[in-house]
Amino acid sequence: MSPLLRTSAVFVPGKLPAHTYNPRDDYALEQSLNDYIEEAGSILTLAGPTKTGKTVLLRNVLQDPVWIDGQGIGSVNELWARIGDELGVYPNEEALEDTSLTGSAEGSVEGGVSFLRARGTVGVQSTSGSGIRVSADRSIAVVARDALIESARPLVIDDFHFVDQSTQRQIVRALKPLVLAGIAIIFVSISHRVREVVSAEPDMTGRVKTLTVQFWSESDLLFIAREGFRLLGVVDEDELLAKRLAKESHGSPHLMQQFCRELCKANGIRETTESSVVLAAPESWRSFFLAQIEDASKNWATRLLRGPQERGSIRTKYETHRGFALDGYGLALAAISSTGPKLDITKDEIREAISDMVSGQGPANAQTTNVLKNMSRIASARLTDNLPSAEELEHIGANTDVQPVIDFIDDGPSSSLHIADPFFAFYLAWGLDELLYGFDQLDG
Repeated sequence: MSPLLRTSAVFVPGKLPAHTYNPRDDYALEQSLNDYIEEAGSILTLAGPTKTGKTVLLRNVLQDPVWIDGQGIGSVNELWARIGDELGVYPNEEALEDTSLTGSAEGSVEGGVSFLRARGTVGVQSTSGSGIRVSADRSIAVVARDALIESARPLVIDDFHFVDQSTQRQIVRALKPLVLAGIAIIFVSISHRVREVVSAEPDMTGRVKTLTVQFWSESDLLFIAREGFRLLGVVDEDELLAKRLAKESHGSPHLMQQFCRELCKANGIRETTESSVVLAAPESWRSFFLAQIEDASKNWATRLLRGPQERGSIRTKYETHRGFALDGYGLALAAISSTGPKLDITKDEIREAISDMVSGQGPANAQTTNVLKNMSRIASARLTDNLPSAEELEHIGANTDVQPVIDFIDDGPSSSLHIADPFFAFYLAWGLDELLYGFDQLDG
C-alpha cells in the first residue's frame, strides 16, 4: 500500500514540488541548463515572467548552488559579503603559533607570518606564555572570490532585475574573473534587459547565454492536477475540473498548485483516500475564485484605475452598455479584462473592446494610447509611492525594485500591452467588476 500523502504536501504553491514537478521536456529547459553547467565559460541569464517556475527549475537541476537574493544589493561589496556569508568565509583570519615548538616569540611570529603572508596584511594580535596570535586582513572581494572558485559551486543571483543598473554593470565586471575560472554564474530576472547589461560589458561578447522560461500552456498545467489527483486517489472525470483550473491559472504553475489544493480541501480531501473519490465542482465558482484573490493585485488595479493626479480638470466619462459611466482608465481596465484577459494584447484589440463597451462616442485613439502609457508608468513605480501627476509621470523611470504588473510597448501600429503578473491577470478576470461597478460578476 502506498504511503499516505497530505494534500498540502502534494500541491505546494510557492514551494518546491516534490510530487507534482513538471520538467516540461518539450522546452528542453533542464537539458539546456545542464549543458550550460557542464560547459560554463559564460554568464547565463534566466529570464521569464514572475511565478512561472524559474526558481523551481534551478533548484531541481543545480547541485548545491550559492544562492544570493538580488533584493537589497546596492554595491559589489554587498554582493561579495553575501557570497562570503554563504561560503562561511570572512575578511579576517587568525593563526595561533605555539611558542613551545619554536622556542622563541620571534620564531613564532615569523611562523605565523609565513602561514598568513599569502592571505594579506599580517600583524601580531596578542602574545601569551604558550603562543602568539597572528592575523591577516584581506578584502571580502578577494576572500569570497577565492572561496567560490575553490568550491566550484554555481553562483545564482535571483531577482537580478532588482539591482540598480549601474550596480549590475559593476557586478558583471567583478564576476568576469569567475567566468574565466569556469564558475557557472546565473542571473535570474523577469526581464530580458538584464542580458543587454551583461552583453554591453567589454570582453563579454560570446560569453552570455539566455534561457527563457515562458508562461505555461494549459496542457503543462494539467500535468500538475493529473499527477496530484492520482497520488491522492481522487478522480476528476474527463479532467473537466482540471481544465477549468488550468484556464484560470493564466500560465502560472503557482496558481494551478493553489487551485488544486483548494479544490481538494473544498471536497474534504486532506490526504490520500483509500477509495477513489470523485471530485465535485464547488457550489459557486465565483466564490471559489474570489477567495483566491491577493490584496496586492486589487491594490494595483485600484491604483491604475485612479490614474495620475488631476489638477483642476475633470475626466470625461463614457456611458457603457452596462449602464455605468467609466473614464478612460476604467474603460482600459475593463477592455483588458474582457479579452480573458490575454497576457499579450494589441492596442487595436483594446480599442475594439472599448468600442464594444461604450454606448456612444468613445475616447479618441490618442487618448487611449496616453492612458495605456500612464498606466504602464504607474505600474513601474512603487505601490507605496504617492500617485504622481500626469506631468510628473513623463519623468518617472522604472524602479528596479518593482515588478510591473503591466507593460505597454508603444510601437505605432504594433503597440501592445503585456500582463507580466499572472496574479494580476487572475484578479482582472474575477475581481475587477466589484472594483468598477461595486458588485461581483455573474457566476461562471
